[in-house]
Amino acid sequence: MAPTNPQQKPPFERILIVGAGPSGLLLALLLAQANIPSLVLESWSTLDTRLRATQYGVPATRIFRRAGLLPDFRAASIPKFPAICWRRVADGEKLIEIDMSVVEDEEDRMTVLQLGIIIQIMYRHCMERFGAEGTEGKGLIEVRFENRVVGTGQGGDKAWVDVEVGEEKRKERIEADYVVGCDGASSAVRRSLFGKEWPGKTWDCRFIVQNVFYDGFEKHGWDGGNYMIDKDHWGLIAKRGHGGLWRVTYGDPEVGLTDEEYLARRPWHMKAMLPGHPDPGEYRIEQTNLYNIHNRCVPSFKVGRILLAADAAHCCNPMGGYGCMSACLDVGGLADCLIGYHTGQASEEILQTYADVRREIFLKYIDARSVKNLERVSLTDPWTVLETDKFFGIIQELNKDESKGKLKEFLLKISSIEYDFTKHYDKVPAKADGETNGHVNGALKPTTVTV
Repeated sequence: MAPTNPQQKPPFERILIVGAGPSGLLLALLLAQANIPSLVLESWSTLDTRLRATQYGVPATRIFRRAGLLPDFRAASIPKFPAICWRRVADGEKLIEIDMSVVEDEEDRMTVLQLGIIIQIMYRHCMERFGAEGTEGKGLIEVRFENRVVGTGQGGDKAWVDVEVGEEKRKERIEADYVVGCDGASSAVRRSLFGKEWPGKTWDCRFIVQNVFYDGFEKHGWDGGNYMIDKDHWGLIAKRGHGGLWRVTYGDPEVGLTDEEYLARRPWHMKAMLPGHPDPGEYRIEQTNLYNIHNRCVPSFKVGRILLAADAAHCCNPMGGYGCMSACLDVGGLADCLIGYHTGQASEEILQTYADVRREIFLKYIDARSVKNLERVSLTDPWTVLETDKFFGIIQELNKDESKGKLKEFLLKISSIEYDFTKHYDKVPAKADGETNGHVNGALKPTTVTV
């Protein structure tokens, strides 16, 4: 999108994005589609393919569609995601489920794909569409690996990062109009602004994530996503790829062990959680990552010309998929604000609006809901939770509708964690197709209930 007045020089020329993970690459794509150049710096020498998120709700899917990514995501994912259910670990009983097949023909249905694959697809889109030989805009996106940010600064009309480049750690300062930290929960940009401590909490448990091949899932009739409720063996077991690939994640409540000691306890967890209660020789584990889990949020998403988004600004535990979903919404919102400012449709104040609104949404909705999701599987009584949990009550009422129309509406509705920043434009010119900057029918109207 060009400036509304072609004679007017844009208020900024380039955005410097720190982090070539899903948030940084997604932001670069959304900006490039509006002809805004960006430079993406990544401290690693390669893309990060560790085991992390695997499912992304409807709000995130809408952002993927806007970025032109959704067809390739669908082609790489499993054909369909039939249901999400909650099971009692003690006897494997399915307590309640959400039938996801009611939205299987909807473009904006949940996206199910390993984050490592998503990042690879995003990077390919950046290079093929907007890289040096891009088919849609040459040179709008540049990605530099082995550029480790060690500090940030700003003055006048510029911001900058100090980096160590390559194995030799060559010092370099890189300037831009704005710097956006999309460099994850251990963000160097955030630490440069606020230090090592940031408000929130870290859980005592250790979170163990592994890719598993086990024919017992099919033999015992398991499919889709299965949240496991138990105080010792809580987590999520979900079908995640072709050829029988499943993702098994669980929290170990023991405190203070080494990684080796946590992994030595894995057969105990797997025997309790997997159908058929298999011994280690009956399943194959291909990849494992261990994590600490947190719910934290910075005091501000904007300090002058330096902004934060996604896990660099806030993080939450993985139960319920709020981490990557809220990250996508941060990035989509920030892109809209930068585009509006760049094209003269909004003043620079819209960047502060982004910072204030997305932080408020995290603190008001995402933080509390993600904690509730974690407590539902790890702290509640699995024998009474179906009767006592308010969310389960909502699902039970929706499931009474035999037509499934109410459930479909619930799964596709606009969530209270979404926000349309284009309504802060001074003037939004209508497109020929009736859309305004990717949002169908204008402003999104938040509701107050979300999964």
